[in-house]
Amino acid sequence: MVDRYVIYFSIMSVVGYIYECFAMTIWLGKWDNRGFLFGPAIPIYGAGALLGTILFTYFMKNHTPFQVFLIAMGASAILEYVVHYLLEKIFHAYWWDYSKAPMNLNGRICLPASIGFGIAGLIIVYLINPVLLPVLKGLNENLCQCLALFLTFLFTLDLTLTVSVLTGFENRVESMDSFINEHMDSLISNILDENKGLDKKFYGAVDKIDETRKRLISARIEKVVSSMNDLYRISVSRIKRFTGRNAGRMNDMLRAIKHRINKEEENER
Repeated sequence: MVDRYVIYFSIMSVVGYIYECFAMTIWLGKWDNRGFLFGPAIPIYGAGALLGTILFTYFMKNHTPFQVFLIAMGASAILEYVVHYLLEKIFHAYWWDYSKAPMNLNGRICLPASIGFGIAGLIIVYLINPVLLPVLKGLNENLCQCLALFLTFLFTLDLTLTVSVLTGFENRVESMDSFINEHMDSLISNILDENKGLDKKFYGAVDKIDETRKRLISARIEKVVSSMNDLYRISVSRIKRFTGRNAGRMNDMLRAIKHRINKEEENER
């Protein structure tokens, strides 16, 4: 039974990814590649669908469509809020932001999205599960075990790569800071030697320092972005915003990466 749950979770995670990408593409008017992992799967959808299926299969067998809608809407809101909070605390980043949506709570959940998940619950319970569950039930036991192990391996590998990318991204920002600070210390020392005293030359020195810092940041970000492989860019570009330590500089680099990716995509058209 556990093997079938793993397979069901994986399938619904992929279905959730497809739904999320197309829904947000329609909402934003342009393609939006969603998700936390490298692969085309969003685990929160798989978890929500699996929990709902267990609930309505074993604990609420005599459910009505209205009950399914309300429970799916409420449970999805709780799950989405908790997952958003945990991701932000663990990785100092978040992958979705409802702050501009109507009736949102801390940008983590909003009423329109929760209503959408309520409707999705109806689709899963009354359209998808009647087809998918019998198919999974009829699968050979050995096939289920092998498939479940393979999917677990893929998920674990994907999660490891994602965590590695996030850790590497922060290290790149710290390296960039060190590089810029070293060059700026040297530049300021030279300028102070050339412009002693607080006269009109001082203002020119300030402008020169500011201009040089912007140039160094731009050049360094360009170098960092150009060294990233495609998987690294995909993973980082899906992040909406960083929080916590170095958030300002990390978000600057995040914007630079997204700008670079968009520019490359425009050149390929």
